[in-house]
Amino acid sequence: MLAHKIVRYRNWLRFLMLFLSLIPAAQSALAQPETVITIDPITIGIKNDISMVGSASVDVDPLIMRVTVPEKGDHLPVVVLSHGNRLSRTDYDPLVRFLARNGFAVIQPDHPDASVDGLMISDGGGPDTWMIRAMQLRAIAENIDVLASHSPLLAARLDPDRMVVMGHSYGGHSAALAMGARPAISSEDLSMPQFRAAILLAPPGDFDGMTDEWRERAPYLDVDYGAMRGPMLIINGGIDDSVMTTQGPRWHDVPFTRGSTGQGICLMTVEGAGHYLGGIDSFLRPPGDASTSRRDLVFSAVRSFLDKALDLSASELSDASPIRCR
Repeated sequence: MLAHKIVRYRNWLRFLMLFLSLIPAAQSALAQPETVITIDPITIGIKNDISMVGSASVDVDPLIMRVTVPEKGDHLPVVVLSHGNRLSRTDYDPLVRFLARNGFAVIQPDHPDASVDGLMISDGGGPDTWMIRAMQLRAIAENIDVLASHSPLLAARLDPDRMVVMGHSYGGHSAALAMGARPAISSEDLSMPQFRAAILLAPPGDFDGMTDEWRERAPYLDVDYGAMRGPMLIINGGIDDSVMTTQGPRWHDVPFTRGSTGQGICLMTVEGAGHYLGGIDSFLRPPGDASTSRRDLVFSAVRSFLDKALDLSASELSDASPIRCR
């Protein structure tokens, strides 16, 4: 009886969160009428050598993903979206639906720190979670065709030559590694040339700027951003004041300020936005951070950047908010 009540409550809460997150999207000037399709879950095994295989076995760990695509169209550019700490593949619905309505396929893997079905909070994963996250992104990047073969709704529709990695918060760290940032804790090259560009949403900053507690808890955040390549767009909130640092919101700018010049690495700050940049996830997370105008500003910059980075159009980055490039 108790288990039945928990399932009913969880389903009700998921419906409520989805409904509330879609209200501002329906009002947004950026919303598009096209239908999108979500395939969830897609479960594929990963061997110990990080190569993807067609089915899981006792020797492989499952990689669970959600894939969202427009109803129509082939040769779809691909965005691989790495979630933040203790979020999951079921999050970021407004952002994901915006991308899919605009012609992108969005792949959302569950990392080891993922919450269970988007609701039950995980334990945050083990000390190697940061590495496994990167390896999962690599597995997807190297095996898009294998992934697509798992659903007739995806077969021959994804373009492996037009892939972008996107990450929010902890996922921004994962995306930075995919673009060549080097963690001091490991000598392994985690860069992934399959990704033509990256978008980092509210990523963590530098190790030196962290509190003593967080330096001990997260040594993997000691990162050399100088080796990171572009093109890359970093979007931060003007009031995103993290508990991990005493340096204030500008701590999140470090991947930009310490990135190499001439790599096409750009930064946009959304004034008044917190860690969720005006509601890229939902109006429930966190209360008070949501703003349709700020979220539309983020979406517009993301779309313009992707169009330019993937040669989809001749559009330039939005100048509605200051964007600096190196």
